[in-house]
Amino acid sequence: MDLSVIIVNYKDYSRLRYCIESVMLALQEMSWEIIVVDNASVPFEQSAIQKEFPLVSWIINDENKGFSKANNQALAVVKGRFFLFLNPDTIIPQHIFGTLIPYLDQHPMAGAIGVKMVDGNGVFLPESKRNIPGIRAAFFKMIGLATIFPNSSFFNAYALGGFSSNGIYKVGALTGAFLLVRAEVVNKIGGFDERFFMYGEDIDFCYRMQEKGFEIHYIGTLQITHFKGTSTNKHSTVYRQHFYGSMELFVKKYSPAMYGRTAKWILVLGIRLARHLAAIKSFLLCLR
Repeated sequence: MDLSVIIVNYKDYSRLRYCIESVMLALQEMSWEIIVVDNASVPFEQSAIQKEFPLVSWIINDENKGFSKANNQALAVVKGRFFLFLNPDTIIPQHIFGTLIPYLDQHPMAGAIGVKMVDGNGVFLPESKRNIPGIRAAFFKMIGLATIFPNSSFFNAYALGGFSSNGIYKVGALTGAFLLVRAEVVNKIGGFDERFFMYGEDIDFCYRMQEKGFEIHYIGTLQITHFKGTSTNKHSTVYRQHFYGSMELFVKKYSPAMYGRTAKWILVLGIRLARHLAAIKSFLLCLR
């Protein structure tokens, strides 16, 4: 089998329908399987969409197991040479795999590839191409200088600000919203670290991939639409818990090898401060 597409859904069946339709159009000239892991499944809606797409396989979870655990459930049963981790709030073009699969076959050291992503208004999403967050990149990201200078390779090294969004090159990390991976990679490094509930697991996955000698390639000549945020309230306590908790987990996991002991605690304190400031901002917004 050529390709296994894994989609983790969380109560977003309307977007999921459009996503599956676009995927099936793109899969016409290869052998494939689509596996949807339905977190906190809504039986009525799940049953209805399953009838619309009888060729799609389903893994039903009564609770929200998060991104990492849900993807690992699918990885236990997939059969393809390549695995695509895909968000349900995405639309992909029809001929995308006709370019990406041959690219992987021609670049055996590329363990994973990603593409340019734009939002529903056609605006480029900087998380399409990223670096592993080193000390300087993490610091500038936390204090906001990366946002102020988005095209700077110095201040926005995390999102590779000095690189064109339309290019093709090696990167440090990709987003789990569209991540095409060789089966060989998962065989060597395992699946996602389940301590990451829904943020940071893609960066951790990419970092472990490179530790095993694989490259990660960004293909900016291909584009998908990622609508983003359909199941996330960024002003909620739960969001702050998972987002900032994942940042802290990553720093602790790779210290002192990556960050050093002193830098580790500086970054941890910075993350916790950013979390508190975000909580204050959300509280003030509620008072308006």
